[in-house]
Amino acid sequence: MKKWLVLGAIPLLVIGMMVALFMFLLFEDNSFEEDSGGGDMTGCSIDGLNHQKWDTTFKKAGVLKDKGDKIIEVAEKQGIDPVLFAAITFSETGWGTSNAVVNYHNPGGIMDTATGMATVKHFKSLDEGLEVMGVTLHNRIVKDKLDTVEKLGNVYAPIGVSNDPTNLNANWIPTVKGMVTQLGGLTKNCANDGSGGTGKYIVPVNNPIVSSGFINRVNPVTGVAEHHKGLDFANPIGSPIKAADDGKVVVAKHNAAYGSGYGGYGNVTVIEHKKNKEWTLYAHQSEIDVKEGQQVKQGDVIGKIGSTGQSTGPHLHFEIRKQLMGGQIDPAPVLGIVSKE
Repeated sequence: MKKWLVLGAIPLLVIGMMVALFMFLLFEDNSFEEDSGGGDMTGCSIDGLNHQKWDTTFKKAGVLKDKGDKIIEVAEKQGIDPVLFAAITFSETGWGTSNAVVNYHNPGGIMDTATGMATVKHFKSLDEGLEVMGVTLHNRIVKDKLDTVEKLGNVYAPIGVSNDPTNLNANWIPTVKGMVTQLGGLTKNCANDGSGGTGKYIVPVNNPIVSSGFINRVNPVTGVAEHHKGLDFANPIGSPIKAADDGKVVVAKHNAAYGSGYGGYGNVTVIEHKKNKEWTLYAHQSEIDVKEGQQVKQGDVIGKIGSTGQSTGPHLHFEIRKQLMGGQIDPAPVLGIVSKE
């Protein structure tokens, strides 16, 4: 379970205003239209719904747990991917537990024009809310051709903009993609053009045990308060480390020196994933089995678990970065796992 610190009313108000603005941008067009959609998403091929993963995931979806069939019905009517529809709904409602969806049947942060977008819109039923959200997503995905998670996120949650000083937008794409993975993958197989990865990460170790999450904590070595910028997976020394996705090895350093940008990471590898425009980092290895410039495939063994660098025991420190030298995001929702710390 992540630990949150209450930092005062003013920062919370600012964050609340930012979230409200994002919801407004994504769902400002929330009225029904005569052109109610239908048809396929541009450039996609239908692969079929993984009903086992779909049903399993919906069991933990709060008030949405019985709405899987309704989402499929609306998605078919609006010509959108039901998995993408469900993933965005889960993301916006905190797995069907938000105040808006529980009390006002609002599954997507749809704002109320009657109050000047000051409050979320109230619906008579959750089915009505899902119908409205379906029309809105049809307009974005089909009409505006924002037909991948990346396209939607890059437009509605752009990284580095002035109205997002704490970089909350960086979590939108990976969170939705993580939920897509849990649901079994897109049924309308949209992906960015070009090579450089599958666009879906795998957990980089076998038998993953998260020993430290993407949290504020006291560094166990230095005793200094810090934000832990990745996930730590506890595993025995010598256990295999796997590439989370296809990509190119851009860093493979042994006992990385302070001042190199990787001080404290010990034996460290970084892989560039062009499809996602992201980098994954693997630290504290006992052995590095790849070289800089080498192309790797998802699941390839790239090294072994160790305790090199600033470490108190054998584990893999794993990061997902939006930049080669920074921009870390929480890997847990991307990998579809629960971080207990």
